[in-house]
Amino acid sequence: MMKFSPSIAAGLGSINSLGEVLPELFIHKDVILVSGETSFKMFGEGVKKSLESHDFHVHEIVSQFTPDMSGIENLKARVVKAGVEKYPLIALGGGIIIDLCKYIASELDRHLIVIPTLLSSDAIASGYSVIWDGTTNRAVRTKSPNMIIGDYDILKRQPKKYISAGIGDMLSKVSALFDWRLSFWMGGESYNDFAMTVARSTTELLQRRVIDVSKMNYIGIETLFLSEVTDGYLMELAGSTRVAAGSEHLFTFALESLEPGGLHGIYCGLGTIMMSYLQSRENLDIRGYLQAGGLPTNIQEAGISRENVVRALTVAHKMRPWYTILGLNGLSEGSAERLARYTQIIE
Repeated sequence: MMKFSPSIAAGLGSINSLGEVLPELFIHKDVILVSGETSFKMFGEGVKKSLESHDFHVHEIVSQFTPDMSGIENLKARVVKAGVEKYPLIALGGGIIIDLCKYIASELDRHLIVIPTLLSSDAIASGYSVIWDGTTNRAVRTKSPNMIIGDYDILKRQPKKYISAGIGDMLSKVSALFDWRLSFWMGGESYNDFAMTVARSTTELLQRRVIDVSKMNYIGIETLFLSEVTDGYLMELAGSTRVAAGSEHLFTFALESLEPGGLHGIYCGLGTIMMSYLQSRENLDIRGYLQAGGLPTNIQEAGISRENVVRALTVAHKMRPWYTILGLNGLSEGSAERLARYTQIIE
């Protein structure tokens, strides 16, 4: 049976409704607030005030966590210590905090409320957590949040680079959806036409509103937030991340292992330009949309090395057992370099 997140509160100042809506979902008056240091410094007191004004007792876990098994075990131990009575978790922060909390909530059977402070990826509502295994990032099946609070007052304060990264991650469906359909016909993978149709529609809407998103005005923040939330729902509907990730993400995963520290959505944008070219769909002007969204469209703007881009292209097909436009054998070094040159990713 498919299960979707039952509750979303979104809009300007929606964080103020947190203390009001939680009693409708949970019987506990104790909650565990998990946050990174920066997010807590900026927004933690506002979250606590909303909760405490409705008689909630807030247990704080504030730290810098790593998105790997070490970070998971560290957080898990602190959550167990703070809430043996299965207190709900509230994840305040970006993708790392949210992914770790989804993992812990799934393992410990806890309710989870997500309050994103960044829109750099679609981690907000998906039932998957991206975890570093020492070699590459793995998408692990976890759980979807029980509630998502999208406060546009919070989200409009994020640095613009994270908005741009979110645009890159969301627009990657341009190549991902092509790959997903290809995998159905050529690779025998599962496919859901309804999820495909909705995903295509949300991508087209984002393209039409990319200037608003880049300006970080109300309609732009709302469009990107709801696009990312919808991605999570579509993954649940499809039972797969393929509705939002294809060959461009394989390239991204490979490049992240070679050049860690870069923003996921920026790498996705570069990958989408190149994979769309392989798919003979360069007329879609992906570069134009990415530029309008403030994303780099070559290695000089992105600050990454030519060698790593070429290397990532040659090993991308090994990152996941997916059928994509890269085929089963991937690209040779010569083909990878030509592709990057033809698409003006490298000179």
